[in-house]
Amino acid sequence: MELLDWLFIILLSLAIFAIIFMFISIAAWVTNQQKLNKVSAMKPSKKQRRAWLRYCVDLMDKVSKNRNNVIFAVIFSIVFAGGSYYIRYYQSTSLTATDSENVVQGYFIVQELEKQLKELSTTSNEKKAQSTIYDLSSRLVSYGSNVPEPRLGKDEKLVLKQLYTRMKQLGINLAGLSIKQLKNKEVNSGYLNDIKRTQAAQEQVFNHFKVDKSALQQE
Repeated sequence: MELLDWLFIILLSLAIFAIIFMFISIAAWVTNQQKLNKVSAMKPSKKQRRAWLRYCVDLMDKVSKNRNNVIFAVIFSIVFAGGSYYIRYYQSTSLTATDSENVVQGYFIVQELEKQLKELSTTSNEKKAQSTIYDLSSRLVSYGSNVPEPRLGKDEKLVLKQLYTRMKQLGINLAGLSIKQLKNKEVNSGYLNDIKRTQAAQEQVFNHFKVDKSALQQE
């Protein structure tokens, strides 16, 4: 498990313990308050007054301590529960390291495929071009074959799945074509359009997950 998973479990466990402690403290508070009310209503004799006062003070201290315990337990349970909720929310709306790798590598591969297809008409080494396109396409299929992280939210999974599907399909289609087919103007133009659609899906992912595209372009 990742660090955030452990942190989520720890914070959630602490929140549960804080809530249990809160209920125990509430029960003790109510019990001691009832005892205090009952003892306060008594009218002790002069002989018993000192012991009665000590007992009252002791009960008041216990009630005060129980009340403070409840207050602290409420505060800590809110803090711990809020922390665990934020971690889970962050995980459901952020790319994992694996998904980030898939998206980033897919971005560079698609860019390179676009470049290769555009330069096909002027290439002097068709064998090398064929090998490069096949290699890039195979890698694109590999990255596109992944599934989004299960902890992601519904919208996040959808936008990422759409990109993976386009990456995989584009890679499969390009890997199965010969250089002669790819040099055909109509075929070449069709796949350049497919690349544009894949890039549009990438743009959606970048916007949704707030990926700094300009930082990628500088690499």
